[in-house]
Amino acid sequence: MPRPTQRKPGAPFYFRVRVPADLVDSVGRRELSYSLQTNEEAEAKRLFAAEMAKHLAHWEALRKGPQPIPLQTITALCGEFYREWVQSLTAEPGPAGVWTGISEINKRLSGLEGEERQQALADWYGLTADGLLLRHGLVPDEFSYRRLLDHLHDTVTRATETLSRRAEGDYGPDPHENRFPASVVVPSPPPQAPRRKPGASLSGLFAEWEKQARADGKPEKTIRDFRHKVEELRAFLKHERIPDIRPADIVRWLDYLRDEKKLSGKTIGQKYLAAVRLMFSFAKSRAMGLPDPTEGLKVKIPKRQTTRDKGFTDQEARQILAAARRGAGISERMADHMRRAYRWVPWICAHTGARVNEITQIRREDLLTVDGIPCLCITPDAGAVKTGQHRIVPLHPQLVRDGLVEEMKALPRGPVFHVAGKSAKGTGGRLAGWVREHAKITDPALQPNHAWRHRMKTVCRRVGIDGEWADHLQGHANPRASGGYGEWEVAALYREVCKLPDYDA
Repeated sequence: MPRPTQRKPGAPFYFRVRVPADLVDSVGRRELSYSLQTNEEAEAKRLFAAEMAKHLAHWEALRKGPQPIPLQTITALCGEFYREWVQSLTAEPGPAGVWTGISEINKRLSGLEGEERQQALADWYGLTADGLLLRHGLVPDEFSYRRLLDHLHDTVTRATETLSRRAEGDYGPDPHENRFPASVVVPSPPPQAPRRKPGASLSGLFAEWEKQARADGKPEKTIRDFRHKVEELRAFLKHERIPDIRPADIVRWLDYLRDEKKLSGKTIGQKYLAAVRLMFSFAKSRAMGLPDPTEGLKVKIPKRQTTRDKGFTDQEARQILAAARRGAGISERMADHMRRAYRWVPWICAHTGARVNEITQIRREDLLTVDGIPCLCITPDAGAVKTGQHRIVPLHPQLVRDGLVEEMKALPRGPVFHVAGKSAKGTGGRLAGWVREHAKITDPALQPNHAWRHRMKTVCRRVGIDGEWADHLQGHANPRASGGYGEWEVAALYREVCKLPDYDA
């Protein structure tokens, strides 16, 4: 029988259950897993039972299929949204200009017609509607769903009017409050515990963002990383009620990350604060009516002191490549993919400046011949690519002469430098250790894998390869609008690659 789970003694208990097989497609996942925000076993059992009852009711509604929802219920759902949004912002509604801008957006949406209007309403209010329906175990038919979106837009227009008056200091009676039913009435509702407004808790807000992120094709790694940052904040605060989170609480958290966890200002600002700030920015974009306690907060990033350049020197590069060529660190018991990795990955990185994991995830089918030129295709199909874009990189003549192409052609389809079904990052991590141990590059100021990217830029400048060409070969995003025009022809790229000198290793 399902029960709360705990990763280790003293840690919060988790709600974790498998979704019924017949509902996986409807729910969009095979398993539900989230924190119950308590490490007390008795409380965890109570919360687990309440959450289980909610999901059982929702699954039963899914099995019954879409049902019509009467206007009274739709209006009551909108009333819940109206009261929660207005109440959360009444004390501090912000400047009146903000509500003037939102009012203009409302007017533009109101002026749309037909399918264009429906699509716009779905974009703006879809997540809010989904959260309200899930709260009450409702699965609407198409007409009822469209009707709910339309009424949500009317509700936001009315709430904007009220909050605009509040922003100007008018706290008189609310003319819109009494138009909504006092509560949502659902015929024969299944017993369930009260549930917080979707998005009003950190885990609720993250769940809404995660749904959109998956729809947008965000990498799984990014979603996991952001979940970790949000859970870190929740653990520090010892609660997750967004209306109760103040800017001063976020400042205390940032100071804790600096003073207790000893994280750098760059990590705190560009990872932790950035992830949490994105959640609240998402809430604003979806008209969730939640305050943003990160607004205006900044993390000072001290200038980093350096004792050397970030790229390998000529001597260090030759030393690593010589070790790779002679098979340093390779034993008879070593797996074939690691033999190939130690032999070829440093050389490929030296001649391409690619990220090491872009190379360790290369597959046999990513070896191409374009206009007679051997190339590697670095593509998200093989694994994570930071820019999300594929690129074709012609192989340097030295790699071809040394036998890389022949060796890859002799392999079956699949990964070249790691085991199929496992992460290519493991190979990258072992390569970093190999550089230290067997190539004897022990300077702690160097990043053994990333230093090839810095060196590539140095060599490109040395031989006169223009920055745009170097950026494309290495997979650096081009911030200029012109970078999105035209194609990068392989013959032209090969012309630039041939400017890179051979390594005398």
